[in-house]
Amino acid sequence: MRNFEFFLDKLSELGRVEITCYSHGQYWDLRTHTGFNPLRENADLRERLIDMTTKRPQLPALIRDAHDVLFSAILWDDDSVYDSEAGFHRVLTEEEQKDTGSPAWFLIGPAALHSMDALGLHQYYRTYANSSVTEKHPPVLSFARFLSMIQIAAMVLGKRTDEEEIIRENHLDAGISAGLPADQVQFSLEQEEEESAHHTYSEEQALLNYVREGNAEEALHLNMRLDQQLGRMSQNQIMQWRKLMTVAVALASRAAIDGGASPGEAYKLSDYYLQKSDACMDVPALIACRNQAIRDFCERVAAQREHRKCSSYVQQCCEYIYQHYREKILLEDIAADLHISPTYLSRIFSREMKVRLQEYIARFRVERAANLLKYSNESIAGIGDYVGFPSQSYFGNTFKKYMGMSPGQYREKYQNSSFC
Repeated sequence: MRNFEFFLDKLSELGRVEITCYSHGQYWDLRTHTGFNPLRENADLRERLIDMTTKRPQLPALIRDAHDVLFSAILWDDDSVYDSEAGFHRVLTEEEQKDTGSPAWFLIGPAALHSMDALGLHQYYRTYANSSVTEKHPPVLSFARFLSMIQIAAMVLGKRTDEEEIIRENHLDAGISAGLPADQVQFSLEQEEEESAHHTYSEEQALLNYVREGNAEEALHLNMRLDQQLGRMSQNQIMQWRKLMTVAVALASRAAIDGGASPGEAYKLSDYYLQKSDACMDVPALIACRNQAIRDFCERVAAQREHRKCSSYVQQCCEYIYQHYREKILLEDIAADLHISPTYLSRIFSREMKVRLQEYIARFRVERAANLLKYSNESIAGIGDYVGFPSQSYFGNTFKKYMGMSPGQYREKYQNSSFC
């Protein structure tokens, strides 16, 4: 196996996406793959990719189909062909090159951008399959990861790898880059009459300062007023508010961190509300979701200010516990991470938090377990293991110590009401 074949083989293995060589109507696999592949079975798809590479031979061809599945092809300039009798590629003779030419392509894909339900998967197979086949889901990869794969493959094969060029030349940018300066001028002209509707930078900063201070009521009051002074980011009202939701949550999460909230907790909360907004189908629901997110960030900041009026070392210690509570946590490990002595850390933590470090960790795990008992159907043993308790008996005893009842009793008391 030649060097470039070795690299492409490993790339296919790491990316979990098939890479195969196609030349003169024949295929040459770097490794054995099973299952249906549209690049093999559907001539129209394959020829479309090949045609794209002949027009731009130094650039990978990339297609995103109607099912959000990605396919790519890279033209390989090599005077070789697959010899089916010998079972390997061989260099073409001069006579053969005259008769047939020597193009070959490395085909990469399929890779789905998201999981398809049964109906979506069936429609995908109906698009490409000429007969009944087992409907196996293609590997799921993000666009960024698939793009990285074809960039690496292109580099190995001596082709251009510029990310923006690949996206633009394969028409995956929705024409954004074409005529951009003229579009911006036209947009500015159209917006001139609405300039007075934009709130000011100082007003935005005032809102973020309220979040940093944990002042939920003032933050929401100002936010409602600023809603009346919005610039137009989309012609569609739902899209307008989805974008506002994203911006508001992103800025509020950073302001909350500035105000003392745990970065890990703030980022998780940000992800939660952005995903929750996906289920909002109208403007009032999006506004309510945005307002609840801002209130939640403010309340987290306020809680931190109330309960964590302590030194930087202790704050960093609490952040370490938040990030690693599911693992075995030792005082020595935290102290090493903070570059201070274990004895000093233990002393200042106990003095400022009014509780020993190991007790704080145990209570923190119990609180996380309590939430899971209320809001999930995971088994009690699974929850104990998830939050970092080494055994079920230790989990049960520690939980009862702090909550006054066993995990099972706690779930029976609170779970049904929490789902109502």
